[in-house]
Amino acid sequence: MKHAQIFKTDDGSIGLYNKELDEIYHSREGAQKESIEKFIIPSDFEKRTKNTSCVRLLDVCYGIGYNSKNALCYYKNSDIIIDALEWDFELVEYSKTADFYLSEINEFLRGEKKLGNLKINFYIDDARKSILKLNKPYDVIFLDAFAPNKLPTLWSVEFFAQLKRLLLPDGILVTYCSAQPVRKAMSLNGFCLGKMLDEKNHSYVTIATLDEKLIKFPLDEFELGLMNTKAGIPYRDENLNSSAEEMFKKRESEVKNSNLKGASAYLRKMR
Repeated sequence: MKHAQIFKTDDGSIGLYNKELDEIYHSREGAQKESIEKFIIPSDFEKRTKNTSCVRLLDVCYGIGYNSKNALCYYKNSDIIIDALEWDFELVEYSKTADFYLSEINEFLRGEKKLGNLKINFYIDDARKSILKLNKPYDVIFLDAFAPNKLPTLWSVEFFAQLKRLLLPDGILVTYCSAQPVRKAMSLNGFCLGKMLDEKNHSYVTIATLDEKLIKFPLDEFELGLMNTKAGIPYRDENLNSSAEEMFKKRESEVKNSNLKGASAYLRKMR
């Protein structure tokens, strides 16, 4: 593949490394494991498919499809319709043959097998352009873009406004990212924020909804305070077409001129 190198993750599943950004697409501990722990479980995807006749999923940054594939595995519970956004056509094609524990999912993706009323639509373009073409609401949104400090284009206040526009009142948005600018961008759009905790009680997933009753583990006072320091100044992309460099510079200028408390000062105060 032109933009990515393949490597094996610790759980035996395939991961990718992006040479241009010097960034991995998947956790080295396990691409499959990461998908289940950071997207399928936090979104209560299995429960959702058991409680409704159809689940609509928006998968932002499909990559080689782990999140969508794991969601599609619940096709026996209900109909599942996925809109998958991905800029790299090569990744989408590779996803149809890359090893996956349930071979029939790859067969479905290749059009060789019908599985219930599953449907997946691919949008191959900058996700900021693709999202403007969508107008049907979603039960679940997965946001699995590169980390904001590497590529901020899908973490802006304006991009989250589009995700909010597309989320059902009882829907849920899940991302692995807990960076302060990301959580602040969500908050500025009126999302209620929550998290998932690992065995050490550390937050490793951010959950956003439009109904606070759906949040099992809300952000605590410390996390909300940190989000409101300079560290939480979000990325801006007014017309959804800025370059990453433009977004970095704009945020850097805003941080420099801000009167907000710095994260270090906040942390010292909270100790």
